[in-house]
Amino acid sequence: MCKISQVNAKVLGISTALTLIAALPAMADSLVIISIAGEAYDGPPSFDLMIDDKVIGSGTLRMAIETEADGRLFTKPRPSSFLEQFSFTVPDDLLTPDAEISLVLTNDKFTRMDGAGEDGVLDRNLFIDFVRVNDIEVTSADMVLIHDGDVVEYNYQAGLLPIYEAGFRAVARPPQGGWLTGAVAKVGMLDIPMPLPRPKDLTLSVGLVQQ
Repeated sequence: MCKISQVNAKVLGISTALTLIAALPAMADSLVIISIAGEAYDGPPSFDLMIDDKVIGSGTLRMAIETEADGRLFTKPRPSSFLEQFSFTVPDDLLTPDAEISLVLTNDKFTRMDGAGEDGVLDRNLFIDFVRVNDIEVTSADMVLIHDGDVVEYNYQAGLLPIYEAGFRAVARPPQGGWLTGAVAKVGMLDIPMPLPRPKDLTLSVGLVQQ
């Protein structure tokens, strides 16, 4: 008859647990994803992603609608077809549980010209769909637009929060419990006991004791 030696069984259990830990994403970083659309004029709109007052990333839209040739985003039958996503990896020393995450338009440009475009307005604008931090998503309906420290009321366009001018910030405020709530829940997965292999699955080369 064969049985697993107690020492080797413990080693096997630890090895299995370490393998699963290695497969998990590093908990030191958070993944921030934004979903955003834009209107272009003489080039596409660009943005900065900020945590509190620190710029931690930037981007330029590739799918922004050309206001001179194609008109305005919010008059199209499927504005969501212009949405695109940007991803940023953020160290946890920058993303505190109570941080505010915001987006700003960095290259605003505007002109009004009779007969141009769809309504005589040629413009660069941003339209925010959501901000997601790990598994926590804040949609545009729960974001606020801030200018000079005050909340500004703007009509949503096709369900998206617009940024029409430089100096305005679309802000995602932390949910109850903070941004890192999801990360803590993932860590808890490690508390699940790891089952040991059954004797019939083992060979003498991995610690079987012959009796």
